[in-house]
Amino acid sequence: MENNGLKTFNPKDIISEEIDMKSIIDELFNSLKEDEEVYELIKPFGLTNKQVRENIGRLNDFKEDYNVCKNCPGYDKCPKAEKHISMYVAKDGNYIKTAFQPCPKALEKARLDAKYVFSDFPSDWKKSTLKKLDLSENRRPVIKEFINIAKGKSNRWIYLTGNHKVGKSYILVTFANEYIAMGLGQVGIINAVTKFKELADVSFKEKEYFKSQMNALINVPLLVIDDFGEEYKNEFIRDQIVIPVLSERNHNNRPTFFSSDFTIKEIEKLYSVGKNGGDIRGKQLGKILLEMCEKEFDLTGASIYRK
Repeated sequence: MENNGLKTFNPKDIISEEIDMKSIIDELFNSLKEDEEVYELIKPFGLTNKQVRENIGRLNDFKEDYNVCKNCPGYDKCPKAEKHISMYVAKDGNYIKTAFQPCPKALEKARLDAKYVFSDFPSDWKKSTLKKLDLSENRRPVIKEFINIAKGKSNRWIYLTGNHKVGKSYILVTFANEYIAMGLGQVGIINAVTKFKELADVSFKEKEYFKSQMNALINVPLLVIDDFGEEYKNEFIRDQIVIPVLSERNHNNRPTFFSSDFTIKEIEKLYSVGKNGGDIRGKQLGKILLEMCEKEFDLTGASIYRK
């Protein structure tokens, strides 16, 4: 009788498939045992060989995922389809169940990111350290000053001036990174142009947000104000944002660092705005800066990286 091209059923085919499956399970089982690190991780479950074989699919998935993470090329180069996620296993009766969680590098990144209350700078700058900085003559004094501040030997503020592209912002972010690495607390790094404008814009319509942001600027252990002096200036920004923040930080001895294209005297003049007492309020701001910074560090001619 013709079978019209269809394969005739043969019970031996099933036996052959079962034998092949057993061979696959044996291969996976042996591979699992040969991976000493993974085997040590599942050993506390107290699985019998039979239970391991019954759960070999999930355990093998865990092994493969674990080894991808073990050889991770870095957070930014995660090779997984589902980025920054790692598998873990747990025992549920006689069976193994799998689930997913943020990978160790993602957890570390989240922990580090939480240290930056404000972070108005390129994210890759978080990798910068003092060891990577140039030690030219005009850079050494400010590095020494930062070290004294970090060690509690000085309560002065740091004020950096200099031309564009000399690394003022970069070095202050580096100081902030070191501050975190030394376990001294959180940092906030803001761009004066964008942050002060944002605060002015929300001050009336979103009062609670304005208040919370002001409190964060006042209370963050280390505040870095980048591009100071480039921001739009009016009486409100001066009297309700800049002076209150700096006065409170001065009163509570909280370190505050600045980068600017302007000297402190120029900042004083720039903020002497308004018809009623503007010059007096400008001088008040200048006095705070001069008393707390004591000196201005001119980085003109400095390079960013160690030569």
